[in-house]
Amino acid sequence: MNLAVSVFRAAGGRVSAGPPLAPGLDADLDPFAGSTAPGPIVVLLVDGFGHAQLKDWRSTGSRRAHTWSGLARPITTVFPSTTTAALTSLSTGTPPARHGLVGYRQYLPRYGVVADLLKMSPVGVAGRDLLIGPRWRPSDLSGVPTLFRRGLRASALTREQFRGTGFTRLLYDGAEFVGYATGTDLARGLAQLLGRRNPPKVVFAYWDELDTIQHLRGPDRGLTSLELERVAHLVEHVAGAVPERRRRSARVVISGDHGQVPATVRSRVRLDAIPSIVAELARPLAGDRRAGFLLARPGRVTALRAALGRVLPTGARVVGMRDALRAGLFGPPPFHPEIDQRLGDLLVLVPSPAGLTYRTPGSALASRHLFGAHGGLEPDELVVPLVAGPLSAFASPRKR
Repeated sequence: MNLAVSVFRAAGGRVSAGPPLAPGLDADLDPFAGSTAPGPIVVLLVDGFGHAQLKDWRSTGSRRAHTWSGLARPITTVFPSTTTAALTSLSTGTPPARHGLVGYRQYLPRYGVVADLLKMSPVGVAGRDLLIGPRWRPSDLSGVPTLFRRGLRASALTREQFRGTGFTRLLYDGAEFVGYATGTDLARGLAQLLGRRNPPKVVFAYWDELDTIQHLRGPDRGLTSLELERVAHLVEHVAGAVPERRRRSARVVISGDHGQVPATVRSRVRLDAIPSIVAELARPLAGDRRAGFLLARPGRVTALRAALGRVLPTGARVVGMRDALRAGLFGPPPFHPEIDQRLGDLLVLVPSPAGLTYRTPGSALASRHLFGAHGGLEPDELVVPLVAGPLSAFASPRKR
């Protein structure tokens, strides 16, 4: 969110009214040094790109990894360290407690269900965008406007398959949508946007395959390094495909929404299979595998705490949600008006490689176990790189 505000200001954005933005990055981290950028800004969000993945990649001796590492500084993402919360903070410049998207799964009082926010449908129900009706608006979920609605002229370069989906409409409300199909198509689209006579002030580009491979196979050093090499090659291609003047004036900022930690089958805690837990819950588990949100039945918070204490692994923490909010874990006030209802009574944090699961009645069995996870507070989830420099710095050596 701080990165988004620094980008907004560097692109000439000014806010005179509306909900307050987060502060920008600290002066020693701000890639624009508080100044207006000389050309278009590219913000490339690589899903699942933690600082640990960057260090692993550099250990391979890759020339591109060396370049990226030399331009990188560690920063923290938001809590919960998950895509829905982090991307909404990036598009709004506000913390999760303010915009209100506080989890991958969360309770929505308007609908009376725990929803999967990526699918915009109740958890356990097949189908996408079942909560999106003809009169649906992003403000039905988010408590703040996007930076694009605050005057930032921007393009969103993301998967064509996400066009028109509820979560995409929420994230990029007010921005130009540009879809791509493959990695090469992303590079082509980015080069075309930067090559326009009047390019957008900011291009927000999103790449998801690093996150996908880590979920499927775990945060494996060889796989993540191979994927990052691929992404770096695409950026290098873009740098070589635009005119030299634009290559030198454009600024590139690359970061991640979270890292990942291992998640093993034997370490998962299946809350739906523990009768003493189910008996105390007023609704299904929300949040994420690494940071669960629980609502107790009326008057049963203490009993739910006790039941959790008997089944959670060593090192797990159960925190009162109001205490977590007051401590600023989800960001400072002002808060979304539904924040208490959306979060529930208790926050449960488990150590890796453990994870919380909950299968809603009638839902299909999971087709596979995901061996990588995120959402919690461990450094490998929370610390991400901020890689920044002129586009020319990412070009092949002969074009710099």
